[in-house]
Amino acid sequence: MSAQAAVEQSKVKHSKFKQKFKQQRLPAWQPILTADTVLPAFFLIGLLFVPLGAALLFFSRSVQELQLDYTECLSIDHKLPTGEPRTCQDVIRSDIAEKCFCKENFTVHESFEKNVYLYYGLDNFYQNHRRYVKSRDDKQLLGKEDITVSNDCAPFAKDSTGKVYAPCGAIANSMFNGKCFVYGRGHLPNTSL
Repeated sequence: MSAQAAVEQSKVKHSKFKQKFKQQRLPAWQPILTADTVLPAFFLIGLLFVPLGAALLFFSRSVQELQLDYTECLSIDHKLPTGEPRTCQDVIRSDIAEKCFCKENFTVHESFEKNVYLYYGLDNFYQNHRRYVKSRDDKQLLGKEDITVSNDCAPFAKDSTGKVYAPCGAIANSMFNGKCFVYGRGHLPNTSL
């Protein structure tokens, strides 16, 4: 058999396969599901997942957690006309560029045995929302100087005096930049953040 004949035969086989594939006539195996085959499989899978579930439950219960909501934290520097402190939430809502420092006292009633990690939990901060991701000016990000700002940047295109934000948009102007300092009384070994 010549090489050309082998190539032709391969093309014919490939063509027949494509035709059978497109017409969904390839050989297939379909299991027949009966109670005798399904129930033992379910019980076997269930028995395999029981130890995994028990381990996950054990480790999740061994985690020590303290949640502290400081949304209504009172400002140290900003006061109401009555002399009472304002909440930092109200200070930032009235002027987004204003810095606000607050102090939140809390007590830990149990000893944390392992390493202590501090996490922020933010609500209403939708970084994966389509409008949030689209809120930018590509010309600015490429370094091109342009007085006109993309409409996608609104409401973070210009400040109250009409000066253009550079970079503009929600992504560049909504970074969470909270800082946390932990001071304590009593036994605090190696406390640093």
